[in-house]
Amino acid sequence: MSGFKLTTLALALLLCPFLTGCEKQPTPTETSAAAPAVAPATAPPPTGTADAAADTPENKAIQRRAAEATTWGVPAVNFEMLFAAFKQAGGDWNQVAYWSRLPDWKNQTLTPNPDVIYLIPFYDTRSGPVVLEIPAAEGGSSITGSIDDGWQAAVEDVGPAGVDKGKGGRYLILPPGYAGNIPTGYIPLHSPTYAGYALLRSNIGTGSTADIEAAAAYGRRVKIYPYAQAAAPPETRFVDVVDQVYDATLPYDARFFERLNDFVQREPWLPRDRAWIDPLKTLGISKGTPYKPAQREAVDRGIAEAKAWLESRY
Repeated sequence: MSGFKLTTLALALLLCPFLTGCEKQPTPTETSAAAPAVAPATAPPPTGTADAAADTPENKAIQRRAAEATTWGVPAVNFEMLFAAFKQAGGDWNQVAYWSRLPDWKNQTLTPNPDVIYLIPFYDTRSGPVVLEIPAAEGGSSITGSIDDGWQAAVEDVGPAGVDKGKGGRYLILPPGYAGNIPTGYIPLHSPTYAGYALLRSNIGTGSTADIEAAAAYGRRVKIYPYAQAAAPPETRFVDVVDQVYDATLPYDARFFERLNDFVQREPWLPRDRAWIDPLKTLGISKGTPYKPAQREAVDRGIAEAKAWLESRY
């Protein structure tokens, strides 16, 4: 029995350094002398570090609002990029971007179909109503699409599936708050934004070269012009972008809020969006004043956060 007790005691002494509770307990003096100067786990990072700057209440608010504003502003910014690509190609408001052949990889718009001729008339009603003429369907030729506001919400469908039922028509796009007379012979459309576009497809038949050329020629019968010139409409300008890289992809960087500011400066506030007026001010966007970017790193983190969230969902 005594041998067993000695063996157990020796084993305990050997294991003691590895067991909790059997170390030598330091005296109060030893504790104060040897304790390292380690901040509590909940303490903020040291002042002056990048992490400390990111952790301030103001920058946290900027990051949070940047993430939310990015998610909210995607349709508007995508529209701005769509028009910016047209401007780079030499186009302008109340003109038409079109692809004279079937699109390839250079068409960097959102989810284009590879088997139609695309036309995108861009309208701007700041100077008054704008007329968009859609030709009547003929045989296998027809225009399919919709007229959209700046938020990319459809104002009305056109063509055989739209309000003109394939008979063609003159669509009168009215600016926000328009209260003037509406002339006869037009299909009035009240756009909630001053600027917008129509996404139109000129359908082809078999896909032969002759059919593609015929679809492109038929598409060029679309017209857009200010209503003020309706008595003698000017010739519609078409800009062929088929051989250009038409990049309308969303920029998840500093350009995002530059484009969003362009949209906010031009367009009226919709009742649903008025809650964004003050949050956008903290990001440097305020109607009627120059754009003043907020803390760049916080904004970039917010944009990246929104991008990750959107990609995880869609």
